[in-house]
Amino acid sequence: MRLAFLSSSSGWGGLERNLLRYATWMKDAGHDVEISAVPGSPLAEAVVESDLPLRLIQRQRRYAPIRAGRRLKHHLIAHRFEALWIRDPRDLPLAALATRNTHCDLIFQQGMQIPHRKRAPWHQNRYAAVDHWISPLECLRREALANTPLVSDQTKVISLALENHWFTKVKNQEQARKVFNVPANAKLVGLFGRIDKLKGHADLLRALAETKAADWHALIIGENTRNTVNGDELQALKKLTTELGIQDRIHWHPPTEELSLAYDCCDAYAMCSASETFGMVTIEAMARRVPVIGTNSGGTPELLGYGSRGKLYSSGDFKELARSLADPAPWPMPTLEQLEQFSRMKAVQQWQDLLVHSRRSAL
Repeated sequence: MRLAFLSSSSGWGGLERNLLRYATWMKDAGHDVEISAVPGSPLAEAVVESDLPLRLIQRQRRYAPIRAGRRLKHHLIAHRFEALWIRDPRDLPLAALATRNTHCDLIFQQGMQIPHRKRAPWHQNRYAAVDHWISPLECLRREALANTPLVSDQTKVISLALENHWFTKVKNQEQARKVFNVPANAKLVGLFGRIDKLKGHADLLRALAETKAADWHALIIGENTRNTVNGDELQALKKLTTELGIQDRIHWHPPTEELSLAYDCCDAYAMCSASETFGMVTIEAMARRVPVIGTNSGGTPELLGYGSRGKLYSSGDFKELARSLADPAPWPMPTLEQLEQFSRMKAVQQWQDLLVHSRRSAL
């Protein structure tokens, strides 16, 4: 099939990275792929570095992007694309206009929660244009059905997934700890990703200051959210470690491409976000066979099997987090069969099945 991927975003987070990842996987699966991105955006630059075709587009107006919609429709028809694949809600009005009355399916791969109702007349038109609304979790699919005009037949669950090496690379904790210069024999809990108040780093730091968790160290990898207006959160957290008297047990590291090694350092991983839609770090940790504790909010409970594949605690309750780290009971872990849903091979198979049965191309 001919697949057009599109994002008008100027960011470089999970929405954009996964769009590029899935475009690459679809190309490797034998599809003809093109990515439309905004000039100078991190996504456009990443596409240039890949071997995927890039089409540059202007960042359209969010509401009633009529001219941009006409241009995109002409492009889709002229080049006989069979599906337009988007992830950003901002691109939905554009995509709905462009695919209307064409043989090009509209695929929306959900990456964000929908906590508020979207039932206005214009929402009816936009969501009716979606042929395949793909949620990464069942709880997100149910939320989308409850808060939008989508109907069940439009929706399906296909988990976000990881490259196969996450599951197959041999684990060597001793060597990994040498790479990251962390104590060889310490009990180590990890927390990786951008540093932002909503990511809950303070939960972990305060938990480690509790007597119950006094034997734990933390490996924190990341940097401040770019272009933030909320100050230097990294420095605020470092100041907090000094105030708590735990600075010698906290090991900071900038972003790295050696993330699988970073997980291999850890005896546990903490997903402390206030409400994470779908934590890629959660499935990365599970893939590396690292026990996970996460907040009982967002998509994390479902990822952790509501407590059967990891531990859960209430966001902000650092005392509960400390108790969970100190609990000597066996840590719930996913089986290899349960992890299969997060593999590239499984995800590509599910997407292939979806594309084969696409609605408009069958007309």
